Amino acid sequence: MRLGQIDDLDLNLFQFDLDLTFCVFFLNAEGHVYARYGSRDETSPDARQSLEGLRYTMLSVLATWENSAQRVAPRRFPEPLVIRAMRGSQGFGRCVHCHEARELIDAQRRQNGQWDERTVYRYPLPDNLGVRMEVDRGNVVESVEPGTPAARLGLLPGDRIEEVDGVPIHSLADFQFALDAAPDTGTIPVEWCRGQERRHGQLELARGWRRADITWRASLYKFVASPRLFGPDLDPEEKAALGLTPTRLAFRAMPTLSEQARSAGIQENDIILGFDDRDLHMNVREFWRYVRKNYYIGETVIVNLIRDGQTMRIPMTLR
Repeated sequence: MRLGQIDDLDLNLFQFDLDLTFCVFFLNAEGHVYARYGSRDETSPDARQSLEGLRYTMLSVLATWENSAQRVAPRRFPEPLVIRAMRGSQGFGRCVHCHEARELIDAQRRQNGQWDERTVYRYPLPDNLGVRMEVDRGNVVESVEPGTPAARLGLLPGDRIEEVDGVPIHSLADFQFALDAAPDTGTIPVEWCRGQERRHGQLELARGWRRADITWRASLYKFVASPRLFGPDLDPEEKAALGLTPTRLAFRAMPTLSEQARSAGIQENDIILGFDDRDLHMNVREFWRYVRKNYYIGETVIVNLIRDGQTMRIPMTLR
């Protein structure tokens, strides 16, 4: 069944990433969701999905349905959430796009004082934890980055993820659904199969693990941050005199400082080294792109700089 308009349906039943343009649900007549399909990343709307991937998920769900011990994803919010019943929805006219639905939900969260990092970085990819899944087989590991939580868990290419934090995994979208509810720090249980052997362990979650590029998300366009700091890059000789490597970010703040920078206490000719004590190797234009992808408006950062030979750390709120 194709649903082209769901603004009058319960979105707490159809839980999915509202910045997507395509999502498939597999559910029974009682409203229990077996699985979901539909993912993307910042590179393209179709980089993480394919017809073969959809077919694979359908067959995986069918195998579960035929099993007497059917597994379903937990429903997180029992109370209905209907967009047309929300305050502010009347201004959208008859058609409410999915990303506009998320804007309404986010606006309500801000009014309730619930706007935080978890609200911004929804449905994180497992890539954030060091594991990339195959496109055509969404619950099969394609690669594992060394030194990451996924590597420490023991995952290897070819492993089939069975369950994450109580959510049955048939697709990448299921994995993201499970991670969306995961805590900011701590661990979550993971079960996987290597051949016929079933394994389990705890996946580590370090602070900030959710962060990802939000510039593609239509619902968050107005929250994409800019550093509002600009100036000429230092040349290699100037960097060497300060004990910096040739590739290290270092630029001189221009006299025309933004109000954001000036109110934080940043001064003309300060040598800007970046944010949050990160060892950044890029030029000033790349730094602007970096901030747009990794921060959001309203967030407070620590500006690392050098003034009169002294290293300083100055808090600044992105506006």
